[in-house]
Amino acid sequence: MASYGTIFSAILPVFLVIATGLLFHRRGWLSEETETGMMKLGMNLLAPCLILSLVPGNPALQKLATAGWAIGLGFVLILGGFLIAWLAGLAGGMRVGTGLRTFTISSGIQNYGFIALPLLVDLFPGNEGPSGLMFIFGIGVELAMWTAGLAILTGKAGLRALVNGPFLAVILALLLNYTGAYRYIPGVVHTSLDMLGRCAVPMSIFMIGATMGRFLREGIFTDIFRVGLSSVIVRLGLHASLILAAAHFLPLPDDLRRLLVVQASMPAAIFPIVLARLFNGQPRVAIQIVVVTSVISLGTAPFVIAWGLAKIVGGEG
Repeated sequence: MASYGTIFSAILPVFLVIATGLLFHRRGWLSEETETGMMKLGMNLLAPCLILSLVPGNPALQKLATAGWAIGLGFVLILGGFLIAWLAGLAGGMRVGTGLRTFTISSGIQNYGFIALPLLVDLFPGNEGPSGLMFIFGIGVELAMWTAGLAILTGKAGLRALVNGPFLAVILALLLNYTGAYRYIPGVVHTSLDMLGRCAVPMSIFMIGATMGRFLREGIFTDIFRVGLSSVIVRLGLHASLILAAAHFLPLPDDLRRLLVVQASMPAAIFPIVLARLFNGQPRVAIQIVVVTSVISLGTAPFVIAWGLAKIVGGEG
């Protein structure tokens, strides 16, 4: 199986790039206009190019059922995460109005995208199956976030937010894949998509750090121990166990199992910080959850991935 050292070596650069983005923001080296422009570039061009270079013709997506499993699991597992987080928040003394809603959407969803992607690429060289499936899995995650997640935070859903570059790129990529039309894409176009897509991962990871830097404020350490401990129990404990159980017991292709093992090890997602700020939640709680689970996952993720690949997928060398 992949050793702890191998997996840690794949994880550490991701967090170093995040730290670099955070440092650049805190030092004032990124203007708000620059950050906004980089985010728009990533959302509307680089990420769609990456999706269109990885999904069409991906061997892991030969069967339509595989895409169905990936989307369905992305949706159901996040709903399970929200339920676990809500109950754990109540058990920890949180209530509506004092951070329960923000705790639920922050602890109940893992960073399913651009932290997981470089790990999938490094851990499975020459196998684009898990990384391609990540974007399909992401459809289900996005559906859960913009329906149940937003309803938990605000009392209403926001499906219009799904109409974005990556979501539309996934739909187009699946159409190209299952109609076979991708075979007629000129080589020069595919090469261009690949070149642009390769820029998406490092820039997105860097911007995750910059986003964290933007929302860090004084008072961030208030009640951080209780919130942080509860979030670790939920995200890196109970919710991770649910994802690993799905990978183990459901009749899934091995590439989807590999994806789920990596998903189980991920810290909390960054985007709920933005949601909490936009919809009158409590960004401080979301920031605390992201910071604490990210730091702890740096040590726990290699163990989770190594164990999951050995015991669930059947050994990865």
